[in-house]
Amino acid sequence: MKKIELIITLQEQVLDTQGEALDRAVKDFGHDEISNIRVGKVLYFDIDESEPAKIDEIVNSLSERLFANTVIETYEYKILDGETV
Repeated sequence: MKKIELIITLQEQVLDTQGEALDRAVKDFGHDEISNIRVGKVLYFDIDESEPAKIDEIVNSLSERLFANTVIETYEYKILDGETV
């Protein structure tokens, strides 16, 4: 059993209105050293598979068909061996 961390973010060219709102709020709090906030989502799940190629196939298939809108979002994942989330 492997634990997967899947990170989904908007593509760079897509306007991130949530990120812009947070950017303004951070500035309102007096933190001019923070900029370019981008908002995304993180999914964690267990997969009962040990072969890396099969894990890659399953995670990519589900990401492209269900988890992410690949027209405007990108995704990446990593296997969290032995980590607790």
